[in-house]
Amino acid sequence: MLTWLAPVVLGVSAAIGSNGAVAGVGRASSQDSPGTSPEAAQAVPAEDEPEEPAPAAATSAESQPASRWRPFDLDAPTATGDWGGVRNRLEEAGIRFNLFYNQQFQSVVRGGLDTNGHGRGSGSIDAFLSFDLSRHSPEWTAELLLHGQRNWGRGVNPRTGALSEVNDDADGRLELHVAQLWYRHRFWDGRVSLMLGFLDYQTIVDRNAYANSEDKQFWNQSLDNNPFLPLAIGLGAALTVRPCEWYTLIVGAADAQSVISKPGFSTAFHDEDLFRAYFENDFHVTIDSPRGPLAGDYRVGLMYDPIQRSIFPRHREKPRSGGNNAILYANFDQQVYRESADDDQGLGLFARFGYRNPERYRTSHFWSAGLSYTGLVPTRDQDVLGLGFAVQRASHVYRHRADDKADNEVVYELYYAVRVSDWCWITPDVQYVANPGAAGDVQHALAAGVRLRLSF
Repeated sequence: MLTWLAPVVLGVSAAIGSNGAVAGVGRASSQDSPGTSPEAAQAVPAEDEPEEPAPAAATSAESQPASRWRPFDLDAPTATGDWGGVRNRLEEAGIRFNLFYNQQFQSVVRGGLDTNGHGRGSGSIDAFLSFDLSRHSPEWTAELLLHGQRNWGRGVNPRTGALSEVNDDADGRLELHVAQLWYRHRFWDGRVSLMLGFLDYQTIVDRNAYANSEDKQFWNQSLDNNPFLPLAIGLGAALTVRPCEWYTLIVGAADAQSVISKPGFSTAFHDEDLFRAYFENDFHVTIDSPRGPLAGDYRVGLMYDPIQRSIFPRHREKPRSGGNNAILYANFDQQVYRESADDDQGLGLFARFGYRNPERYRTSHFWSAGLSYTGLVPTRDQDVLGLGFAVQRASHVYRHRADDKADNEVVYELYYAVRVSDWCWITPDVQYVANPGAAGDVQHALAAGVRLRLSF
């Protein structure tokens, strides 16, 4: 089982941070900002930003980086500093360790299924250990990544009655397990790359700079991702091709029967061998402006899901099911305003769309849209305000054949991420869910909460 590998994550942190240090993020502060893409949390180069191979690490003592950050220094990128310079030397050797602690507290203030209970907590710990193999051999442009995770608490998700979880990080109790373990090799100056291993498809397709991380950005499942896409976590492969600066093609396959915390060999290669397939086109756009370029990405994709699903029967028709489900999706993120060419302050917009077979799903259409503003409040240049809404529209076939009261579920969410330091963010959040469950029998729900994120 892969789960035996998970303790390696914390074991490495204890070994290389034994001088009272717990490993953490070694990147610049802006890369863990809620206004940026979630790939920053993985401590590996972004797929659409090929890098020149780095020179081999220096070996002389004089060339080794000196200690710069002390533990709990508010100016440091992580709470544990640089371990007396050890972290810097490891990063020069291509070894990076990040540890993130996420804690949420949320309550259903009004409506939903249950407002009698008190607020509930939930959280997660994510540990990333990555190896940049090109640091030791410039001709070998490849990376290894191990992601260990532990989760606790369901939060108030069961109390709202909604189709979409109001806290996408509240996954219940999961002991320390392997969430990702993969090898990625780059070819032809990074224009082509191949990932193999235990993958998390949330980090591969349907990405979005402003709405793609429940740990840093929107909490709600319908604003974190496209709820129509089963983003597999399990054994798989992904091929990325970037023939030019403005276009990227992603083709991938993943175990359709994977189970979180299981290695996946029993489901991927025994009995039914069912795999989900992903095809995505990503168009990168840069718009010139007086204060610097405005970056954006526009994505259109198709996903194939072989899992059998019940077909809503006509009157007096025998129950039946079918597989070979296709899901069409699109999304974009676009920066539209910059306050200055010197930093990331400004306004970005995003939107998503999804469509699936109305004969097999209660909701057949999905769309969401919103904005993200970094530095809206004077003197709070790195704080991030996020505002978005999402709609799941009831399938007309489901309404006609199963429930004529079925309607749309609409989600509104507002958050404000407060930067205390580069390694500490506090995010108040409020959500309003109209017609939870899209069935017309649950009161509109109002949920509010606060999230703490620490980087070690």
